[in-house]
Amino acid sequence: MTRIAFGLFFIIGLSACKSPEEPLQFALIGDGPYSPLGEKVAERMIDDINARNGVEWVIHLGDVKGGSQSCDDVLLASRRTLFDGFEMPFILTPGDNDWFDCVREAAGSFDDYERLAFTRSLFFPDPALSTGQRPMALRSQALESDYSEYVENRMWEAGGAVFATVHLLAITRPPSDSTTAARRLSAAGDWVREAFRTARASGSAGVFLATQVDLWPVSAPREFQGEWCRLCGQPVPGLSPFYEVLSEEAASFEGQVVIAVGDTHVFRVDKPLPGPDGSILQNVTRVEGFGEPNLHWVRVEVDPAERQVFTFYQELLP
Repeated sequence: MTRIAFGLFFIIGLSACKSPEEPLQFALIGDGPYSPLGEKVAERMIDDINARNGVEWVIHLGDVKGGSQSCDDVLLASRRTLFDGFEMPFILTPGDNDWFDCVREAAGSFDDYERLAFTRSLFFPDPALSTGQRPMALRSQALESDYSEYVENRMWEAGGAVFATVHLLAITRPPSDSTTAARRLSAAGDWVREAFRTARASGSAGVFLATQVDLWPVSAPREFQGEWCRLCGQPVPGLSPFYEVLSEEAASFEGQVVIAVGDTHVFRVDKPLPGPDGSILQNVTRVEGFGEPNLHWVRVEVDPAERQVFTFYQELLP
């Protein structure tokens, strides 16, 4: 088991029985399962997480199925049934495979926004509650703003940190509805600003943001960007305004920020976000979870008593 220690996080008391000295722990998963074999591995992963004492909740970073797998009701409902196996709260932020890519012929040539509505009905039946065998109360952007359709954008506090899920995708084709796509981006920026407002108001030590899109699919130290790596550090097409929100909010925040992403299935922990002045923000850490074919999970430990507060553990399934 590899230990990687990083920055602050915030969290509000989830377990009344948890000692103040005891770090809070949760599981980070995503990008799977994509295949019958992946389903069997996912079942083992669920058992592994359930057997770990002290895991408070599970965040799935999106893509509960493969992009070329059928998007029919039966398969999507089977994913809800699978993740209902978690004994703790389960929180999902949707991925492109879950609805956006359902227009593909291999996935069934569905209407993408109809599939988004179905995914919302499956995984977000009550905006104010997670799923899982022990649901957890959550804030929802749908209940607090004019973005009433975004039931999937959630927020909660625990152990001295603020957590939020943010629905964003890597756009691999022109969106079916450009107005709706622009609204999704606007909602994401608004929700991130609300997360930081909440953190400042409560004196939280950190902010944890979870989204499907890998905001830095190609990254390298600044000295290797440009001629050596032209794509390094470049924003994902169509999402430039979101980076500006992240940069402004994180640069003016005194605590630590974690941005958890999926999408490219490469476990990594780094510091990729430039601040408004162009220098890399040292209080911002990107953690990317595992994905099929390597369906391991990441255990995140949060301890505001520690200077780094966030510690990431690779939990590798045999």
